[in-house]
Amino acid sequence: MKITKLLLCLFLISSLSCKNKNETNKNERSKDEISQLDVEVQGHRGDRGNFPENSIPAFLSAVKKGADVLELDVVVSKDKKIVVSHEPIMLALYMLTPEGDSIAKEDEKDYNLYKMDYDSIKKFDSGSRKNRLFPDQKLQKTYKPLLSEVIDTVENYIKVNNLDEVKYNIEIKSSKKNYGIYQPNPNEFVDLVMNLLEEKNIKNKVNIQSFDVNVLKILNEKYPDVELAYLVSKEGVDKNLKKLGFTPDIYSPSHKLLKSNLVVDSIKEQNMELIPWTVNEEKDIKRMLELEVDGIITDYPERVLNKI
Repeated sequence: MKITKLLLCLFLISSLSCKNKNETNKNERSKDEISQLDVEVQGHRGDRGNFPENSIPAFLSAVKKGADVLELDVVVSKDKKIVVSHEPIMLALYMLTPEGDSIAKEDEKDYNLYKMDYDSIKKFDSGSRKNRLFPDQKLQKTYKPLLSEVIDTVENYIKVNNLDEVKYNIEIKSSKKNYGIYQPNPNEFVDLVMNLLEEKNIKNKVNIQSFDVNVLKILNEKYPDVELAYLVSKEGVDKNLKKLGFTPDIYSPSHKLLKSNLVVDSIKEQNMELIPWTVNEEKDIKRMLELEVDGIITDYPERVLNKI
């Protein structure tokens, strides 16, 4: 009888141990498991942590490191060129005038790219002034390139060096309050971008993302074959999707909104890929990998690549 009780106790202890181990594994993946995950690595504004953002050097650096996707932003110049820039202005944080002078914060909105021809925009220096938010950036004189130049340069570099192809995640920087002031109306904006992508014959390697639901709605109606990503900064998956009015291919929230597996499951159950932004810190990268996201947008592509 004593032996029977002892065996029963050992069995119960073993069962509880296995249960606890399984529950732990659900919440924390091993390094080997994480390294086998198929996660798309997106270089945010190229390789912003190490090079001037949205510049040719930043995009080439991301390609060299092995990023799968180049994430970038586009605005429109006065002469209807598609310019790679996160803002429709010359940001005081890191931009310099053609004469090499800094721009006062109160004056930055006077440099409205939508009111400037591209020849003038290109003369401004976007890489020689230290960006205090990214102290590791390599300083070098550079400029805001055209989207066409980015595509041509990257595609040629890949071909010459026999590298794997990359995709482009292009954000249309659009806001209702800026219509007609810092940008064209959404219909014109969308057509200008899509005409260029068709001209470059790379639509199959592109997804378009935006916070502006009007832009995404137009793309969904006029260019239904284009992959779309919905950028969100507020909680509530269903609420956000109701505002959009359709289910996009990709749901792209701030990584801070992914607080539990339930949120992740609610996104994936609707057959959307989940690609959070902008994931830079080691602990956040690890957490996103444990949540099994489909992609990670990061200023430091090497940090994610070293984890998978």
